[in-house]
Amino acid sequence: MGFGRVAAGELPAEVVHARSREFLVREGLPPAGAFLDFGRLGAGPLEPLDRLDPLHGIPEAGRLFVLGETEYCAHFASSGNPVLLDGVTGEVFLAKVVGGQLERDVLASDLPALAGLVREVEAVAEAARQGDARGGRRGPAVVAEVMAAADRHLRELDPKLFGQSDVPPAHWGTALLVRALGWGALPGGPDGPAYEIGPELVAEIATLTDEGLVHRYRPEELPPGLVHEPTRRLLTEIGLPLGGAMFGVSEEPLVTMAEAYPEYFDGEEERPYQRDFLALGHWPTDLTIALDGVTGRLELPDWYDDGEPEAYLNRDLSALLYALWTYERLRAEWEHWDYGVGRSTWAVFDPQSLLSAAVDGVVEAVDPEAFATPGRSWRLLAEDAHMGGLLG
Repeated sequence: MGFGRVAAGELPAEVVHARSREFLVREGLPPAGAFLDFGRLGAGPLEPLDRLDPLHGIPEAGRLFVLGETEYCAHFASSGNPVLLDGVTGEVFLAKVVGGQLERDVLASDLPALAGLVREVEAVAEAARQGDARGGRRGPAVVAEVMAAADRHLRELDPKLFGQSDVPPAHWGTALLVRALGWGALPGGPDGPAYEIGPELVAEIATLTDEGLVHRYRPEELPPGLVHEPTRRLLTEIGLPLGGAMFGVSEEPLVTMAEAYPEYFDGEEERPYQRDFLALGHWPTDLTIALDGVTGRLELPDWYDDGEPEAYLNRDLSALLYALWTYERLRAEWEHWDYGVGRSTWAVFDPQSLLSAAVDGVVEAVDPEAFATPGRSWRLLAEDAHMGGLLG
């Protein structure tokens, strides 16, 4: 029996919903997708929820069966929330057991709808990897278009779920947002930047982080040592966001690291070759980003003489901006659900849990080298338990 399907002889008699029985035997669910894991299906009989979490005083407990679980878990939880099938109605729920009592959010009206919703969310990410999709257009406006189109498809797949109340269905909107961020920019060519960044992406970073101000450099303002042409074009044609907390620049001319910070380049510095790099802008832990004017590579200095963070920050400025935009979009969504708003909206689903579980992987995918070792700054920020990680 393959993943996602259940042998007819392993379907409990309590699953009396005919369409569910037929679907589990003939078609089955995807093994995983849209931050849901159904890997347990096909590994044996469906397990009733009350075998895993004894429930008391809940008449319907014996008809609820575990299909899988979320790939994210709530704060302090050791595992994801179970995804349950109601063997009588065919509905699918996110659930949690608190003090022997069951709380739940409807996830899909039936199993075929659930499979369709999972595939639609994953299709958004897959299409973003096709360079010619939507005519090669990318950027925040395209992300909005993609999300609107996918939302329509989700509603068509399960009109009952999306039309049953004014409260948006749990899980799907947040999962869709994370997957849609792949539409922010296309990879650059072999001799170009890491990503083809558009001006609207930088403008959105500036709006998300400060007052929406972007500084573009005039060609004559760029120092002679900046010979990396993709970086020169980005600075003059696209610009950089001003004043952000994570990364921001001033409108002052670009100067070398040694000119900007002579106290750190006194002949005993740990990374002396950075003295001729350009001081681009600030970075967390009171560091300044050093731009290699020849290769476009971005590094951090070792001002604290402890070897951390390692020098590598990002492949080039376009990779940094795409990573920042991805992070800031997720951070804005996190803040939207802050102060218990998610808990007052749904009984079980916590959007901040999904965002926290997803952010590291989404940002890492932009520039995997930035997370390649424990000492690199992005990974140090992501794994800083004291600060709560990237979204803490």
